[in-house]
Amino acid sequence: MAAMEPRCEMNSIPIAEEKYIVERSGVIIIPNIKNYFLEIINGELKLTHKEIYATKTELLEMNITHSKIEECEIINNKGEVISKDRTKYRSARNDIYHSTPNPIISEHSTCNWISTKKHGEKGYWWCEDIGMSVQNKDAKGTLREILKMTEVNNFTIKLTIKLKNGVIVHLKDE
Repeated sequence: MAAMEPRCEMNSIPIAEEKYIVERSGVIIIPNIKNYFLEIINGELKLTHKEIYATKTELLEMNITHSKIEECEIINNKGEVISKDRTKYRSARNDIYHSTPNPIISEHSTCNWISTKKHGEKGYWWCEDIGMSVQNKDAKGTLREILKMTEVNNFTIKLTIKLKNGVIVHLKDE
């Protein structure tokens, strides 16, 4: 039986908050590899952390097409929960609208909306609970609206989404 080669740390290089170890034998050891997605692209190993924390700006730079809300809780400035457990961006946005006076929506919203009932016409969808027709946007546009209107209203948001590639993104305070 051959003797085991002694483990000798030659280099320690950070990957996010973690480090990988290059041994004298050329073996690379990556602790907690289960926390990463592995891809080989053009002969290079690409590691993507499965969970990341992003600011609003960083989140809006990501491709969130086909993403899914894993957790969303929005609290108004009185400490009352106005939205919880929504899995669709549009539902969370409508909860914010429901708790926002129309003049504030009119002044600050990035969405087109009207107070008359239009449904399916020019992309408008009637929202009975808020008494407006809102022209829908894609996921990124709706998320941008959610983040803007929570800021305008001084609401607190706790948001976690799962991207199409499986990466979990937590919104962090800026």
